Amino acid sequence: MKLNVAIQMDHVSTIDIDGDSTFVLGLEAERRGYTVWHYTPPELIFRDRKVMARAQPMKLRREKGNHFSLGAPELLDLSTFDVVLLRQDPPFDMSYITTTHILEHIHPKTLVVNDPASVRNAPESCSSRISTMSCRRP
Repeated sequence: MKLNVAIQMDHVSTIDIDGDSTFVLGLEAERRGYTVWHYTPPELIFRDRKVMARAQPMKLRREKGNHFSLGAPELLDLSTFDVVLLRQDPPFDMSYITTTHILEHIHPKTLVVNDPASVRNAPESCSSRISTMSCRRP
């Protein structure tokens, strides 16, 4: 089964291919034959009750300094995707909170991982990349 996967993340050019789990998730999606798209939080748009993103098709490879290529940007309706991976790094500012509210408009019809409400509402001591509501404060 071929899935369409969009990854909301910091720009792919900034990731550490040896330590970033988002890179590994993207590689695995490609290995499985999925179509992978990349967009950053500023490219997320809520217009006419649709969740859109100006996204680019992305190809990844394990080559330092040459670990990605991006195609031409396209304005895409994220509700047509199978999965959106919410993988951006902190800070948890208003931009981040806004993106979680926007992505809730397509979840769960489109699977958003990590669940936008769970990430937004998790206590400060939890990791930024969790999908559980059961974190404990220190």
